[in-house]
Amino acid sequence: MFFKSLHNNTISAIVLGPILVLALWVRYFFIDITHITSLDNPSMPVWDILIDPYLGYSRFTAALGSFVLVLLTGLSINRMVVRYGMLRQQSMMVLILYGLLTSAFLSVQKLSPVWFFVFFFVIGLERIFSGVQKRNATANCFDAAFLLGIGSLFYAKGVFFFPLFLIAMGVLRLANFRSVVATVLGLLFPFALSFAWYFYLNKGFLFFEALSENLVANPGQYNHDVFSRIYMGLIIFLTALSILATVRQMGTQKIIVRRYHRVFIWLILISTAAVLTPFFSMEMLPLAAIGAAVTLTNWLESVSRKLVKEVVFLLLVIITLAGQLLLF
Repeated sequence: MFFKSLHNNTISAIVLGPILVLALWVRYFFIDITHITSLDNPSMPVWDILIDPYLGYSRFTAALGSFVLVLLTGLSINRMVVRYGMLRQQSMMVLILYGLLTSAFLSVQKLSPVWFFVFFFVIGLERIFSGVQKRNATANCFDAAFLLGIGSLFYAKGVFFFPLFLIAMGVLRLANFRSVVATVLGLLFPFALSFAWYFYLNKGFLFFEALSENLVANPGQYNHDVFSRIYMGLIIFLTALSILATVRQMGTQKIIVRRYHRVFIWLILISTAAVLTPFFSMEMLPLAAIGAAVTLTNWLESVSRKLVKEVVFLLLVIITLAGQLLLF
C-alpha cells in the first residue's frame, strides 16, 4: 500500500519524502526551459542583484535553487500541519503532495521570483499561527508581514496577497487595531528600506519604476493543450472534494484546528481566483498548492476505505509523472 507506507512516522518514510521530491525535480536538471515557457515577469532589483547572477545563468544552479526552495517550503508546510495537530498522524505526506502538485509543469518548476515569495509567505503564515497561544500577538503579525514584504521584493505582486494575512488574523481571532497597524507597518518596512538604499544611491526613481512595472505586468498566459486541461480539471476536482471533506469534518475537530483549516481553504480560493485575472497565470500554482496539499492530505487520511485512498493517491502520482513527459 503506497499511501499507507508513506503516511507514517517511521524513519524510512521521513527519509523517502525529500528523496521523492528530488525525483520529481530530476528532469529540470537536464532540460533547458529558457525558450520553452512564456510565463515571466519583470524582475525586481533584489532578484537582478542577488539571485539571477549566481543561480539563473546555469541550468544546474537554477534547478538546484528551485529544488531547495520547494523542499524548504514543503517542509515548512509539513511542520505547521504536524505542529498544530491538523492531521491524525505525523508524516511527510504534505511535503510529498506539495511536490506532486508543483512538479507536473516544467514552467512552474522553473526558478523564478515566485518561489522566493512563496517560501517567505509560508514562513510568515507560520508566524501568524504561532501567535494564537499568545496574549498579545502584535509582534507575530509584524514579523509575518515583514516576511511577506521581503518576499515581495523578489515578486512584487506578492503584495496583492497581503489580504490573506489579514484574513488569517481574522479567522484566528488575532485581528485588532494594534495588530492590523503592526501588519501594515511590517509590510511597508522592507520597501522603505529598499527605497532608502536607492535614494542614497540617487536612484529612487528607478525603484518606483521597477515596482510599478512589476505590479501591472502581464506574466503571459499558459497555452493549454488537451492533456493540460485534463490534468488541471482532475486536480481542481480532487481539491474541491478535499475542501468539502475538510468542511464536513470540522464539526468533529477542535475549534482552533477548524480555524487553521479555514485559513488554508481561503488560501486555495483566493490564489485560484487570482489566476483567473490577467495579472496572474500558472506561476501561482506553488501558492495554490500550499492549501491543496494540506486539504488533500487531510481528506486522504480520513477516507475509511483503504482501496479508495490508495487509488486516488496513485492516480495523483501517475498523472503527475505523465505531466512530466507532456507538460511544459
